[in-house]
Amino acid sequence: MATEWFNAGFQGVRYKKHPTRKKGIQFDKYFAIYYQLNGKRKEEGVGWATRGFTAAGAYDLLNELKQNHKSGEGPQTLAEKRKLEEHAREQARLKEKAEALSLDDYWPTYYEHAKRIKKLSSAEKEESHFRKWLSPTLGKVPIRGIDVLQWDLLVETLTAARKSLRTLEYVTGTLRRVLKHAYHRGLVTMPPPSGKRIGVTGPGSSNRRLRVISKKEAQAILSKLKTTDSHAWRITRFAFLTGARASECFNLKWRDIDRSRMVLIFPETKNRDVRHLKLTPPINDLLKKITEGPLDEPVFLRKDGKPYKEAPPAFRAAVADLKLNNGRSKREKISFHNIRHTVATELAKTLNLRDLMDVMGWRTVEMAMRYVHANEDKKASALASLHDTMLAEQEENGGNVIPFKGKAK
Repeated sequence: MATEWFNAGFQGVRYKKHPTRKKGIQFDKYFAIYYQLNGKRKEEGVGWATRGFTAAGAYDLLNELKQNHKSGEGPQTLAEKRKLEEHAREQARLKEKAEALSLDDYWPTYYEHAKRIKKLSSAEKEESHFRKWLSPTLGKVPIRGIDVLQWDLLVETLTAARKSLRTLEYVTGTLRRVLKHAYHRGLVTMPPPSGKRIGVTGPGSSNRRLRVISKKEAQAILSKLKTTDSHAWRITRFAFLTGARASECFNLKWRDIDRSRMVLIFPETKNRDVRHLKLTPPINDLLKKITEGPLDEPVFLRKDGKPYKEAPPAFRAAVADLKLNNGRSKREKISFHNIRHTVATELAKTLNLRDLMDVMGWRTVEMAMRYVHANEDKKASALASLHDTMLAEQEENGGNVIPFKGKAK
């Protein structure tokens, strides 16, 4: 049976009756509007009287749409209007949720992102910063409410715990990356403040290891390891022969040794760039002494057959037994990383800047420049050579000078 529609008393508005439901003594009415749009009749339902809709209200909606048709602006249909209103409500809901979103609430979102784009060890360090310092201090604070006062509170908390300036730099750096992640997604309105603004600019190069291991010290360490732990001796000698980062030594697998091209491949580097090194005879001889395992197995394993996750304890024990760190400050003490520092220092004596960056796996010139020192004799020789290359011919021709035009003042 066809639906029966009734005139609602307003041009372009009509209604139908509900078969059973009533509003007061009358049957409930469902209002609809109809109009012409782009030469075609269009009809849209408005709503039931029991839900608060009226014929007059429907007529007002119709007039609003007709005004939009004339101006060409705003929603052209009731469906478009409802869609825009729903979008506005959703945006308001998201805004309200964002304003209440605490640092603890947002951390899982950031941490998943960090694990995707960073080395796992880097992401885990940030998780440690969050768990130990950020969550206890600022975890319940809405991320939109983390302003300079909250940054000051974090710095004061770390300082009261007698943490080093480097630790302050690392922890505040983690918070800065979390808030920057939220800022880029529109969840906070301002980017996080700089280290300078919160008074944590970092110690710069003051935290770098300064100790260069001498040839005599290197030989003593290797000799000691050869008698105490051959596994530690292998990875330590490899580090001295390549200058590889500790993590690169730990993660080197048998598939990364290409003897057909005589190259080593470091696929898991600190800056995520793949690096290649020549497989020199000393390195090749060292690797030949190790029983080759499956392609996906690490080359260097501990005594117990497990992969290295940190510098060999036997290395630290050897340094201690040899008393190489006695009376030294923290920055002057030998650690496994000092091997890389020592290799870079030695290579800088013979390699140009570009080659040094390639061998050591540095992206920035600044890192390489730490090891490149001025050679006063070479500078003097280069300046002296200017006479031979630019001025000698002039003297041979009688010292003729091209005159300048104009009067001297």
